Amino acid sequence: MQKLKKLHSVHVIFLMINTITGVGMITFPHDVSPVGYGGWIMPLVYGIVIQLLLLLFFKLLKYYPNHTLFEINTLLLGKVAGNFINFMIFIYAILVIFRVIKSYVHIVTLLTFQFNPTFWIITALLFVTFSLVSKGNIISLAQYHILSFFLSIWIILFLITGFNKGDITHLLPLLNFTASDLMEAFPKGYFSFIGFEFILFFYPFINNQERAFKHTSIALWVVVFMYSLVTIAAVIHYTDWELQHIQYPLVNFMQEVQFSYVVRIDNLFINLWLLLVVGTAAAYIWIAKNALDQISRNEKNENTKVLSALGVVFILLFLPGSSGEAIGKIADGIIYFNFVLVVFPILLLVIRRVKS
Repeated sequence: MQKLKKLHSVHVIFLMINTITGVGMITFPHDVSPVGYGGWIMPLVYGIVIQLLLLLFFKLLKYYPNHTLFEINTLLLGKVAGNFINFMIFIYAILVIFRVIKSYVHIVTLLTFQFNPTFWIITALLFVTFSLVSKGNIISLAQYHILSFFLSIWIILFLITGFNKGDITHLLPLLNFTASDLMEAFPKGYFSFIGFEFILFFYPFINNQERAFKHTSIALWVVVFMYSLVTIAAVIHYTDWELQHIQYPLVNFMQEVQFSYVVRIDNLFINLWLLLVVGTAAAYIWIAKNALDQISRNEKNENTKVLSALGVVFILLFLPGSSGEAIGKIADGIIYFNFVLVVFPILLLVIRRVKS
């Protein structure tokens, strides 16, 4: 992989923002509902935890400014063990894409269509994803993320219209939940923040690496702000019972918004949100493709590797019966794969220190 440092600050920020958001923002208020009305504080909790993890990430990355995590694994662990870890990261990326696409298709078929066009939605999603990643060019992916953000994210401003229809006293008292409530909510809501680990894979392409931590942190806290806005709107607008039982509070909220010039805001919202879903899928396909590059020691046949990764996703999405259910359960536990991945740099730092 030729390390052309061509990503500027704006690219870093939007690569991180869009990779994190994906489908997560739509379900986040429901995911953290075990803490009740205190859910609006949870984005801050995740932000603090992830900020600490980013500190560890950059401590490792600064030792290897021209290497991705895949290459660092083989350097510190050896070819066999390192490529085994790289293959597990490939599986992780495939499962994230599976989970993101499956969640979005479920929302679309449930709320938008009267029939079930699952095959065509998935095919179109994967085709667009292939078009974005086929060249293996991170700068093209970054440019797509910038464009898709400004085309889609503005629609959450419609949440402001609902602030006067709810009860602002739901925001008080602060921290009105138990430790067990927090432990139940944390893994569920954490999925909505998966994507911050992307920096481990595109760091070598950043032009100004000295300021990369600052730009990554800006992206994280922009996401925290957006999730806080969405969650505050949901907490004010819905009762505790509704937060626990409405799976897609943000979509339901859009269904209640009425304007004379737009018949169905929720349809517009779902269709625009597709741009962010494709961006998240493309980011993880890029990770999967680069994992295969490192494992095979061959950077040729880029399109073949992208197609192979997308083909695996396609097959998993259409597995019938118990096999499909089993993969779904594994994908539902993707956060635990992520936990291992994000603490793995700590082990690598220890190994580097021992070797040095």
